Amino acid sequence: MTMTNEFDTIVDKAIENSPDWLRDDMEKILNKINGQIRLSFVVSELYSRYSFSIKHITSAMNQSSEWAILSHDRLNYIDNNIDLIEYMIKREKRNRTK
Repeated sequence: MTMTNEFDTIVDKAIENSPDWLRDDMEKILNKINGQIRLSFVVSELYSRYSFSIKHITSAMNQSSEWAILSHDRLNYIDNNIDLIEYMIKREKRNRTK
């Protein structure tokens, strides 16, 4: 097994073990892109899903901090795993050209 094959195996395992919510969100975002897939667009879409929104307001009105905590955790995960998101995009590009 060459270094590239080992790296590809590690990346594949990282993608397979990524959170379900990230894989689901990525699938939804990538399915609505017809043209060229850009990392900046995908990250922007992920941020828009979890940044301050009406969900935060309604959650606060119900005296629940669950959404705020969840969105904060997901935004941190996105920030810390930009490289994983980039590899997920590369895999999707590769799959679309087959």
